[in-house]
Amino acid sequence: MLLGAFAVFCVLAVGLPWAALRFVEYSTVTNHTEISTVSGISQLRERGQSVWLAVSGSRQVAPGSIVQTDTSGRSMLTIREGDSDFVLATVHIFGSTQFTVEQSSKPRFSHSDQPNRVVISLSHGRLRLNPGPSPERELDLRVLVPSGEVVVYDGSVALEVTADSTEIAVRGGRSLVRSDVGPEELVLETGERAVILAEGEMRGPMESGRNLLVNGDFGAGLALAWETYNDQGGDGGSANGQALLLEDAGRRVLHLERLGNHNDHCETGVRQTLNRDVTDYVSLRIRVDLRLLYQSLSGGGIQGSEFPVIIRLNYRDARGNLQWWYHGFFYENPGSLPTPNGELIERNVWFAYESPNLMAVQGDLKPAYLESVQVYASGHDYQSQVADVQLVVD
Repeated sequence: MLLGAFAVFCVLAVGLPWAALRFVEYSTVTNHTEISTVSGISQLRERGQSVWLAVSGSRQVAPGSIVQTDTSGRSMLTIREGDSDFVLATVHIFGSTQFTVEQSSKPRFSHSDQPNRVVISLSHGRLRLNPGPSPERELDLRVLVPSGEVVVYDGSVALEVTADSTEIAVRGGRSLVRSDVGPEELVLETGERAVILAEGEMRGPMESGRNLLVNGDFGAGLALAWETYNDQGGDGGSANGQALLLEDAGRRVLHLERLGNHNDHCETGVRQTLNRDVTDYVSLRIRVDLRLLYQSLSGGGIQGSEFPVIIRLNYRDARGNLQWWYHGFFYENPGSLPTPNGELIERNVWFAYESPNLMAVQGDLKPAYLESVQVYASGHDYQSQVADVQLVVD
Protein backbone atom coordinates (compact mmCIF):
# COMPACT_ATOMS: atom_id res chain seq x y z
CA MET A 1 0.00 0.00 0.00
CA LEU A 2 2.73 2.41 1.06
CA LEU A 3 4.86 1.35 -1.89
CA GLY A 4 1.94 1.98 -4.26
CA ALA A 5 1.32 5.40 -2.79
CA PHE A 6 5.00 6.22 -3.05
CA ALA A 7 5.04 5.12 -6.69
CA VAL A 8 2.08 7.36 -7.45
CA PHE A 9 3.81 10.22 -5.65
CA CYS A 10 6.96 9.72 -7.72
CA VAL A 11 4.99 9.60 -10.96
CA LEU A 12 3.18 12.80 -10.07
CA ALA A 13 6.34 14.49 -8.81
CA VAL A 14 8.10 13.77 -12.09
CA GLY A 15 5.20 13.65 -14.53
CA LEU A 16 3.39 16.85 -13.62
CA PRO A 17 6.42 19.13 -14.02
CA TRP A 18 7.33 17.30 -17.25
CA ALA A 19 3.81 17.71 -18.60
CA ALA A 20 3.82 21.36 -17.57
CA LEU A 21 7.12 21.93 -19.38
CA ARG A 22 5.76 20.18 -22.45
CA PHE A 23 2.66 22.36 -22.38
CA VAL A 24 4.74 25.54 -22.10
CA GLU A 25 7.06 24.40 -24.90
CA TYR A 26 4.49 23.18 -27.45
CA SER A 27 1.21 24.98 -26.74
CA THR A 28 0.32 27.38 -29.57
CA VAL A 29 -2.14 30.08 -30.55
CA THR A 30 -3.36 30.89 -34.06
CA ASN A 31 -1.77 33.70 -36.06
CA HIS A 32 -3.98 36.38 -37.56
CA THR A 33 -4.14 35.45 -41.26
CA GLU A 34 -6.12 37.64 -43.64
CA ILE A 35 -6.83 37.53 -47.37
CA SER A 36 -7.52 40.67 -49.41
CA THR A 37 -8.82 40.60 -52.99
CA VAL A 38 -6.88 42.80 -55.40
CA SER A 39 -8.73 41.99 -58.63
CA GLY A 40 -10.96 39.31 -60.13
CA ILE A 41 -12.67 36.72 -57.95
CA SER A 42 -11.26 35.06 -54.84
CA GLN A 43 -13.13 32.44 -52.82
CA LEU A 44 -12.65 30.80 -49.43
CA ARG A 45 -13.94 27.47 -48.12
CA GLU A 46 -13.50 26.88 -44.39
CA ARG A 47 -12.56 23.52 -42.90
CA GLY A 48 -15.47 21.08 -42.87
CA GLN A 49 -17.70 23.32 -44.97
CA SER A 50 -18.99 22.70 -48.50
CA VAL A 51 -19.91 26.27 -49.40
CA TRP A 52 -17.46 28.63 -51.10
CA LEU A 53 -17.51 32.18 -49.74
CA ALA A 54 -16.67 35.13 -52.00
CA VAL A 55 -13.90 37.34 -50.63
CA SER A 56 -15.05 40.92 -51.02
CA GLY A 57 -12.47 43.25 -49.54
CA SER A 58 -10.75 41.33 -46.72
CA ARG A 59 -11.58 38.19 -44.73
CA GLN A 60 -9.84 36.25 -41.99
CA VAL A 61 -8.50 32.82 -42.97
CA ALA A 62 -8.55 30.08 -40.34
CA PRO A 63 -6.21 27.07 -40.52
CA GLY A 64 -7.68 24.36 -42.73
CA SER A 65 -9.32 26.85 -45.09
CA ILE A 66 -8.97 26.49 -48.86
CA VAL A 67 -8.46 29.57 -51.03
CA GLN A 68 -8.94 29.74 -54.79
CA THR A 69 -8.87 32.43 -57.48
CA ASP A 70 -10.39 32.60 -60.94
CA THR A 71 -8.39 33.21 -64.11
CA SER A 72 -8.16 36.97 -63.57
CA GLY A 73 -8.02 36.78 -59.77
CA ARG A 74 -5.24 38.33 -57.70
CA SER A 75 -5.16 38.40 -53.91
CA MET A 76 -2.81 38.98 -50.99
CA LEU A 77 -2.48 36.83 -47.88
CA THR A 78 -1.04 38.65 -44.87
CA ILE A 79 0.11 36.65 -41.85
CA ARG A 80 0.59 38.52 -38.55
CA GLU A 81 2.21 37.07 -35.43
CA GLY A 82 -0.61 36.13 -33.04
CA ASP A 83 -2.89 39.12 -32.56
CA SER A 84 -0.07 41.65 -33.02
CA ASP A 85 0.59 43.93 -35.99
CA PHE A 86 3.95 42.29 -36.74
CA VAL A 87 3.86 40.82 -40.27
CA LEU A 88 5.48 37.40 -40.42
CA ALA A 89 4.97 36.95 -44.16
CA THR A 90 2.95 38.02 -47.17
CA VAL A 91 1.80 35.71 -49.97
CA HIS A 92 0.87 37.05 -53.41
CA ILE A 93 -1.82 34.87 -55.00
CA PHE A 94 -2.19 34.83 -58.78
CA GLY A 95 -4.89 33.67 -61.18
CA SER A 96 -6.18 30.07 -61.37
CA THR A 97 -4.60 29.14 -58.04
CA GLN A 98 -5.82 26.92 -55.20
CA PHE A 99 -4.10 26.29 -51.87
CA THR A 100 -4.83 25.34 -48.26
CA VAL A 101 -3.57 27.12 -45.14
CA GLU A 102 -2.60 24.00 -43.21
CA GLN A 103 -1.08 25.75 -40.19
CA SER A 104 -0.47 29.30 -38.99
CA SER A 105 0.56 29.44 -35.34
CA LYS A 106 2.94 30.87 -32.74
CA PRO A 107 3.98 29.55 -29.31
CA ARG A 108 1.56 30.50 -26.57
CA PHE A 109 4.36 31.22 -24.08
CA SER A 110 7.42 33.40 -24.60
CA HIS A 111 9.65 30.80 -22.84
CA SER A 112 9.03 28.28 -25.64
CA ASP A 113 11.91 27.57 -28.01
CA GLN A 114 9.56 26.57 -30.86
CA PRO A 115 9.37 28.74 -34.02
CA ASN A 116 6.41 30.52 -35.53
CA ARG A 117 4.99 28.08 -38.08
CA VAL A 118 3.20 28.69 -41.36
CA VAL A 119 2.44 25.71 -43.63
CA ILE A 120 0.65 26.11 -46.96
CA SER A 121 -0.31 23.31 -49.34
CA LEU A 122 -0.36 24.47 -52.98
CA SER A 123 -2.39 22.16 -55.25
CA HIS A 124 -2.17 24.24 -58.45
CA GLY A 125 -1.39 27.76 -59.61
CA ARG A 126 1.20 30.34 -58.60
CA LEU A 127 2.22 31.96 -55.32
CA ARG A 128 4.99 34.36 -54.35
CA LEU A 129 6.05 34.26 -50.70
CA ASN A 130 7.87 37.06 -48.92
CA PRO A 131 8.90 36.52 -45.27
CA GLY A 132 8.81 39.72 -43.21
CA PRO A 133 11.74 41.30 -41.39
CA SER A 134 13.62 38.94 -39.09
CA PRO A 135 11.52 38.45 -35.94
CA GLU A 136 12.92 37.66 -32.51
CA ARG A 137 11.51 34.16 -32.95
CA GLU A 138 12.46 31.96 -35.93
CA LEU A 139 9.87 31.56 -38.70
CA ASP A 140 9.30 28.10 -40.17
CA LEU A 141 7.63 28.95 -43.50
CA ARG A 142 7.07 26.03 -45.83
CA VAL A 143 4.93 25.12 -48.82
CA LEU A 144 3.81 21.56 -49.52
CA VAL A 145 3.63 20.81 -53.24
CA PRO A 146 2.90 17.63 -55.20
CA SER A 147 5.88 15.30 -54.70
CA GLY A 148 7.82 17.63 -52.39
CA GLU A 149 8.07 20.69 -50.19
CA VAL A 150 9.81 24.07 -50.16
CA VAL A 151 11.16 25.78 -47.04
CA VAL A 152 11.46 29.55 -47.46
CA TYR A 153 14.26 30.98 -45.34
CA ASP A 154 14.20 34.61 -46.42
CA GLY A 155 13.88 36.93 -49.41
CA SER A 156 11.29 36.24 -52.11
CA VAL A 157 10.39 32.96 -53.80
CA ALA A 158 7.79 32.07 -56.44
CA LEU A 159 6.20 28.63 -56.79
CA GLU A 160 4.07 27.41 -59.66
CA VAL A 161 2.34 24.02 -59.72
CA THR A 162 1.08 22.54 -62.99
CA ALA A 163 -0.10 19.04 -63.88
CA ASP A 164 3.43 17.99 -64.83
CA SER A 165 5.72 19.72 -62.35
CA THR A 166 6.42 22.32 -59.68
CA GLU A 167 8.78 25.18 -60.44
CA ILE A 168 10.55 27.14 -57.72
CA ALA A 169 12.30 30.42 -58.54
CA VAL A 170 14.20 32.49 -55.96
CA ARG A 171 14.25 36.20 -56.72
CA GLY A 172 16.13 36.99 -53.52
CA GLY A 173 17.32 35.13 -50.42
CA ARG A 174 17.45 31.34 -49.96
CA SER A 175 15.04 28.41 -50.06
CA LEU A 176 15.37 24.69 -49.46
CA VAL A 177 13.71 22.21 -51.86
CA ARG A 178 12.96 18.60 -50.95
CA SER A 179 11.45 15.71 -52.90
CA ASP A 180 9.13 13.10 -51.40
CA VAL A 181 10.87 10.23 -53.18
CA GLY A 182 14.41 10.57 -51.86
CA PRO A 183 16.77 12.21 -49.37
CA GLU A 184 18.17 14.71 -51.87
CA GLU A 185 17.85 18.41 -51.01
CA LEU A 186 18.58 21.53 -53.01
CA VAL A 187 19.43 24.95 -51.59
CA LEU A 188 18.48 27.70 -54.03
CA GLU A 189 20.14 31.11 -53.84
CA THR A 190 19.17 34.43 -55.45
CA GLY A 191 18.60 34.07 -59.21
CA GLU A 192 18.29 30.27 -59.16
CA ARG A 193 15.38 27.94 -59.82
CA ALA A 194 14.53 24.25 -59.59
CA VAL A 195 11.86 21.89 -60.88
CA ILE A 196 10.19 18.94 -59.13
CA LEU A 197 8.61 16.65 -61.70
CA ALA A 198 5.31 14.91 -60.99
CA GLU A 199 7.09 11.62 -60.19
CA GLY A 200 9.37 13.39 -57.68
CA GLU A 201 12.57 13.84 -59.71
CA MET A 202 14.31 17.15 -58.92
CA ARG A 203 16.25 19.24 -61.42
CA GLY A 204 18.42 22.18 -60.48
CA PRO A 205 19.79 24.52 -59.45
CA MET A 206 19.33 26.27 -62.77
CA GLU A 207 19.67 29.88 -63.81
CA SER A 208 16.57 31.96 -63.35
CA GLY A 209 14.37 32.57 -66.37
CA ARG A 210 11.53 30.39 -67.61
CA ASN A 211 10.31 29.66 -71.12
CA LEU A 212 6.49 29.82 -71.19
CA LEU A 213 6.15 28.34 -74.67
CA VAL A 214 5.41 24.66 -75.15
CA ASN A 215 7.23 22.85 -77.98
CA GLY A 216 8.96 26.05 -79.08
CA ASP A 217 11.63 24.01 -80.89
CA PHE A 218 8.90 22.15 -82.84
CA GLY A 219 10.49 18.87 -81.76
CA ALA A 220 7.07 17.31 -81.16
CA GLY A 221 5.66 18.52 -84.48
CA LEU A 222 3.02 21.18 -84.99
CA ALA A 223 0.16 19.23 -83.42
CA LEU A 224 1.45 19.87 -79.89
CA ALA A 225 0.49 23.38 -78.67
CA TRP A 226 0.62 25.04 -82.12
CA GLU A 227 -2.17 25.88 -84.54
CA THR A 228 -1.40 26.62 -88.20
CA TYR A 229 -3.44 29.23 -90.03
CA ASN A 230 -3.78 31.41 -93.12
CA ASP A 231 -5.44 34.83 -93.10
CA GLN A 232 -6.30 36.31 -96.51
CA GLY A 233 -7.18 39.76 -95.19
CA GLY A 234 -9.82 41.78 -96.99
CA ASP A 235 -8.47 42.19 -100.54
CA GLY A 236 -10.21 39.19 -102.11
CA GLY A 237 -7.31 36.74 -102.30
CA SER A 238 -7.79 32.98 -102.00
CA ALA A 239 -4.34 31.39 -102.39
CA ASN A 240 -3.05 30.12 -99.04
CA GLY A 241 0.56 29.74 -98.06
CA GLN A 242 2.20 26.74 -96.40
CA ALA A 243 3.44 26.25 -92.85
CA LEU A 244 5.38 23.02 -92.54
CA LEU A 245 8.34 21.54 -90.70
CA LEU A 246 11.71 20.77 -92.29
CA GLU A 247 15.03 19.47 -91.00
CA ASP A 248 17.98 21.85 -91.11
CA ALA A 249 21.40 21.01 -89.65
CA GLY A 250 19.88 18.54 -87.20
CA ARG A 251 17.00 20.65 -85.89
CA ARG A 252 13.36 21.20 -86.78
CA VAL A 253 12.54 24.49 -88.49
CA LEU A 254 9.20 26.03 -89.33
CA HIS A 255 9.11 26.77 -93.08
CA LEU A 256 6.68 29.51 -94.20
CA GLU A 257 6.07 29.85 -97.93
CA ARG A 258 3.74 31.46 -100.45
CA LEU A 259 5.07 31.70 -103.98
CA GLY A 260 3.49 32.26 -107.40
CA ASN A 261 3.65 36.00 -108.22
CA HIS A 262 0.62 36.87 -106.13
CA ASN A 263 -0.62 40.44 -105.94
CA ASP A 264 -2.85 40.07 -102.88
CA HIS A 265 -2.27 39.86 -99.15
CA CYS A 266 -1.95 36.72 -97.05
CA GLU A 267 -0.61 35.74 -93.65
CA THR A 268 0.73 32.23 -93.08
CA GLY A 269 1.87 31.07 -89.69
CA VAL A 270 1.34 29.34 -86.38
CA ARG A 271 -0.10 30.51 -83.08
CA GLN A 272 0.00 29.21 -79.52
CA THR A 273 -2.60 30.03 -76.88
CA LEU A 274 -0.98 31.05 -73.59
CA ASN A 275 -3.59 32.28 -71.08
CA ARG A 276 -0.91 33.17 -68.52
CA ASP A 277 -0.89 35.75 -65.74
CA VAL A 278 2.52 37.47 -65.84
CA THR A 279 1.98 40.27 -63.32
CA ASP A 280 4.55 38.72 -61.00
CA TYR A 281 7.42 38.91 -63.50
CA VAL A 282 9.81 41.83 -64.02
CA SER A 283 11.26 40.63 -67.31
CA LEU A 284 9.67 39.22 -70.48
CA ARG A 285 11.68 38.64 -73.64
CA ILE A 286 11.06 36.80 -76.91
CA ARG A 287 13.91 34.87 -78.50
CA VAL A 288 13.84 33.28 -81.93
CA ASP A 289 16.18 32.10 -84.69
CA LEU A 290 15.06 33.03 -88.20
CA ARG A 291 16.19 33.06 -91.81
CA LEU A 292 14.72 35.13 -94.67
CA LEU A 293 14.75 33.46 -98.09
CA TYR A 294 12.43 35.61 -100.22
CA GLN A 295 10.14 38.64 -100.04
CA SER A 296 8.28 40.21 -102.96
CA LEU A 297 7.35 43.44 -101.16
CA SER A 298 9.74 46.24 -100.39
CA GLY A 299 10.46 46.58 -96.66
CA GLY A 300 7.20 45.90 -94.85
CA GLY A 301 4.90 46.90 -97.69
CA ILE A 302 2.95 50.15 -98.08
CA GLN A 303 1.59 50.01 -94.53
CA GLY A 304 4.82 48.84 -92.95
CA SER A 305 3.16 45.72 -91.56
CA GLU A 306 3.92 42.95 -94.10
CA PHE A 307 7.22 41.19 -93.46
CA PRO A 308 8.49 37.70 -94.38
CA VAL A 309 8.74 36.96 -90.63
CA ILE A 310 6.72 38.61 -87.85
CA ILE A 311 6.66 37.75 -84.16
CA ARG A 312 3.51 38.97 -82.41
CA LEU A 313 2.44 38.81 -78.75
CA ASN A 314 -1.24 39.37 -77.92
CA TYR A 315 -1.93 40.31 -74.31
CA ARG A 316 -3.96 42.41 -71.87
CA ASP A 317 -2.56 45.21 -69.77
CA ALA A 318 -3.23 45.78 -66.07
CA ARG A 319 -6.55 47.49 -66.90
CA GLY A 320 -7.72 44.52 -68.94
CA ASN A 321 -7.35 46.28 -72.31
CA LEU A 322 -6.28 44.19 -75.29
CA GLN A 323 -2.80 45.12 -76.53
CA TRP A 324 -0.22 43.63 -78.83
CA TRP A 325 3.47 43.90 -79.59
CA TYR A 326 5.05 42.77 -82.85
CA HIS A 327 8.39 42.87 -84.59
CA GLY A 328 9.05 42.14 -88.28
CA PHE A 329 12.16 41.33 -90.30
CA PHE A 330 13.11 42.14 -93.90
CA TYR A 331 16.26 41.96 -96.03
CA GLU A 332 15.64 44.72 -98.59
CA ASN A 333 13.68 47.93 -98.96
CA PRO A 334 14.35 49.37 -102.43
CA GLY A 335 11.23 51.54 -102.21
CA SER A 336 12.42 53.17 -98.95
CA LEU A 337 9.06 52.43 -97.36
CA PRO A 338 8.57 53.12 -93.63
CA THR A 339 9.34 50.14 -91.40
CA PRO A 340 8.63 51.38 -87.85
CA ASN A 341 8.33 47.86 -86.43
CA GLY A 342 10.76 46.15 -88.78
CA GLU A 343 14.42 45.21 -88.64
CA LEU A 344 16.79 44.91 -91.61
CA ILE A 345 18.83 41.69 -91.54
CA GLU A 346 20.93 39.73 -94.02
CA ARG A 347 19.27 37.38 -96.52
CA ASN A 348 19.81 33.59 -96.38
CA VAL A 349 21.63 33.78 -93.05
CA TRP A 350 20.31 32.52 -89.72
CA PHE A 351 19.70 35.44 -87.37
CA ALA A 352 19.32 35.10 -83.57
CA TYR A 353 16.88 37.70 -82.28
CA GLU A 354 16.13 38.69 -78.70
CA SER A 355 13.51 41.32 -77.96
CA PRO A 356 13.97 44.06 -75.37
CA ASN A 357 12.38 43.53 -71.98
CA LEU A 358 8.71 44.07 -72.81
CA MET A 359 7.91 44.73 -69.14
CA ALA A 360 10.08 47.83 -69.40
CA VAL A 361 9.62 49.17 -72.93
CA GLN A 362 5.82 48.89 -72.95
CA GLY A 363 5.51 51.25 -69.97
CA ASP A 364 1.96 51.55 -68.61
CA LEU A 365 0.81 49.18 -71.36
CA LYS A 366 3.11 46.35 -70.28
CA PRO A 367 1.74 42.80 -70.32
CA ALA A 368 -0.34 41.57 -67.38
CA TYR A 369 -2.07 38.59 -69.00
CA LEU A 370 -0.73 36.81 -72.08
CA GLU A 371 -3.34 35.52 -74.52
CA SER A 372 -1.32 34.12 -77.44
CA VAL A 373 1.85 34.34 -79.49
CA GLN A 374 2.01 34.23 -83.29
CA VAL A 375 4.89 33.46 -85.65
CA TYR A 376 4.00 34.19 -89.25
CA ALA A 377 4.93 35.53 -92.67
CA SER A 378 2.92 38.35 -94.22
CA GLY A 379 2.81 39.92 -97.67
CA HIS A 380 2.20 38.75 -101.24
CA ASP A 381 4.97 36.22 -101.90
CA TYR A 382 7.34 35.12 -99.16
CA GLN A 383 9.62 32.33 -98.03
CA SER A 384 11.23 32.14 -94.59
CA GLN A 385 12.21 29.82 -91.76
CA VAL A 386 11.95 29.98 -87.96
CA ALA A 387 13.43 27.82 -85.17
CA ASP A 388 13.72 27.69 -81.37
CA VAL A 389 11.00 30.17 -80.37
CA GLN A 390 11.13 31.14 -76.67
CA LEU A 391 9.14 33.44 -74.43
CA VAL A 392 11.34 33.84 -71.36
CA VAL A 393 10.08 35.41 -68.12
CA ASP A 394 11.87 36.17 -64.88
